[in-house]
Amino acid sequence: MTNLEIYNTATELMEAFKDNTQKLPVKVNFFLQKNKKTLVSLAQEIEEARLDIAKKYGTLDIESGSYAVDAEYIEVAQKDLVNLFNIDQQVDIKKISYDDIDPDMELTTAQMEALMFMIE
Repeated sequence: MTNLEIYNTATELMEAFKDNTQKLPVKVNFFLQKNKKTLVSLAQEIEEARLDIAKKYGTLDIESGSYAVDAEYIEVAQKDLVNLFNIDQQVDIKKISYDDIDPDMELTTAQMEALMFMIE
């Protein structure tokens, strides 16, 4: 997976399954939690690297708490970000089959889309 895929998938999983009250089959829930833990951890590392790039080329705006990249560094900062997000990593994704998903599970469209990466 590329860092961009990792980052986006982790974000989708956190958003789609932020309500932990939903009942999922044991295998689906177990692998979902393992994958979520792995991807969120990697996404945090990617976010730290993204922030390092912002710090390197930008200036901290105290009011907003974000970094503003100086105009003279925008191109090089963008290139570094593209390079960061294009890095491939081997990620141990736990897979489930489509048959593991109970047809009576009431998954939202966002939840089903978030699970697609782990369905064989």
